[in-house]
Amino acid sequence: MRTFNEQLDMVRKMGLQAVQQISVDLSVVATDQEYNLSGNFFYVKESPDQDMYVEVKINGSNVKAIPWTKQTGFVHPFNRLYITTPAGQTGTMTILIASEAPELFDVVDNRSAISAATQGILDELRGDVTPETVGTEKTIGVAAAVVIAANADRKGGNVQSKSTNTGIVYIGLDNTVTSSKWVAELQAGQAFSIDDYRGDIYAIGSAAGQLVGWGEW
Repeated sequence: MRTFNEQLDMVRKMGLQAVQQISVDLSVVATDQEYNLSGNFFYVKESPDQDMYVEVKINGSNVKAIPWTKQTGFVHPFNRLYITTPAGQTGTMTILIASEAPELFDVVDNRSAISAATQGILDELRGDVTPETVGTEKTIGVAAAVVIAANADRKGGNVQSKSTNTGIVYIGLDNTVTSSKWVAELQAGQAFSIDDYRGDIYAIGSAAGQLVGWGEW
């Protein structure tokens, strides 16, 4: 490791290459796309989320590829990079490349230290400000029917049997729900709530004309 004075002396004597920024379109599938760039610092500055990634081979297309995601990188000399963009991704990834003296180069990021994945958990714990879906009461008969349709953005949901119902409403998670196969049995006025399930919610009545209120968030 160079001393501070040695580092200053090196900066005075040499022309340090400017930091470069390259953008990779993640929606375009590519295999071993060659980038004729030299340096010793590689860092993924931005990407749409923490799951998006590129696979990078360093200095040769015949070496093992290493996956890199947002806020990861390496310090190692290279004179070319081979970048593979896997299918099924969208958006743009921004990569920083620098050279000469990695110990003199650092990334300053004063944004929240919460990662994208942790932010998603925090958002779920806090819940939505507005409901995903809510509507007028539904009539449930003696055949299984969907009360709340599948929703990938759902964090929780609720179904309540109307207080004036004369029968029982059985709740299930698929269309095989019956009076003997159910996850909740609702007498008049009773409710069923669910968290962390985003699929269809079904119901069947012990008699025709049973009413339920419903909603999700």
